[in-house]
Amino acid sequence: MNSKEIAKMARVSRSTVSKVVNDYANISDKTREKVIEIIKKYGYVPQASARNLAGKSNKMIGVFITDVNHDSKELRVIESDYFSPFATAAMDYADKFEYNILTLVIDKNRKFDKARKLFYNKTISGGIFIGAENNVQEIFELIRSGYKLVIIDQERYKDRVVGKHIIVNSKNLEGAYKATKHLIEYGHREIAHICGDMNKFSGFKRLEGYKKAIVEAGLPIRTEYITEGDFTEDSGYESAKKLLKNNNKITGIFASSDNMAIGAMRFIKEIGLRIPDDISIVGYDDIKIASYISPSLTTIRVSILDMASIAVKSLINFIEKDIKSSRYNTVSTELVIRQSSKRIKE
Repeated sequence: MNSKEIAKMARVSRSTVSKVVNDYANISDKTREKVIEIIKKYGYVPQASARNLAGKSNKMIGVFITDVNHDSKELRVIESDYFSPFATAAMDYADKFEYNILTLVIDKNRKFDKARKLFYNKTISGGIFIGAENNVQEIFELIRSGYKLVIIDQERYKDRVVGKHIIVNSKNLEGAYKATKHLIEYGHREIAHICGDMNKFSGFKRLEGYKKAIVEAGLPIRTEYITEGDFTEDSGYESAKKLLKNNNKITGIFASSDNMAIGAMRFIKEIGLRIPDDISIVGYDDIKIASYISPSLTTIRVSILDMASIAVKSLINFIEKDIKSSRYNTVSTELVIRQSSKRIKE
């Protein structure tokens, strides 16, 4: 369905259809209602407003929160210790540049069609994707179409994707290495790892960091000491149950997210073990609650606010100055030692 067909069905000119779409005032109410009714009936999607057809961009950025795991929860984003702070920070940073944020959740049951329409219609001038699995084909296609994108937590695309884009990551391998080395320096030798979602860049890079520290210390990599979660608290709980069922020698656990670390702590307490006297726990992210729980959580701090700032500023620069090449940005990590880790006697 195109504007010519809409005009024919409404018995008006194409310019009238364009004026209705772009909310011009010099159209009678009767004509406007007739055109709008046909547009709604046939799902007509206008290519762009007259302003955008003239080559001008608007001041709207899309933040696309993808692959949300909490399908059973009604408030999936606001309850997230990762997505919610990122989206809020993005709004604040965008506002400083007089841009607005449009947020869309794309879960496992929804495709990228709505996101593509927002780009195609020029409702938004650029988009930030956060939470997507690594190497998602739909994101590749958006980049190839020439849309301006920032992707959080993605592998560097190199030559596999034709088109300019921006990637922002934490230094995942570095952070995981620091977390595991901290436990090793505290005398631990039986160290387990609760991985994040291995379809995501941060999931497999943090596993690499764990393995690097283990190998450097001359310790064996035990497959029974590695279990996969999905960055959620419940998966941390179930992973700890699996790890400790038969592996009673484990004295330290590095979890790829604070939420999983908190879930693991919940199980450990349920079975009567003490943290950190019996088992030390290290997380990743330094979410707000990490410093308030008991015992407070030793973790790897990576600033979600910094990631949001870099993403928004880079995207606006991309929109307004049209960057000439793809960019890759990383945010540094810091070990924050709290009460959940303890030096053991050798």
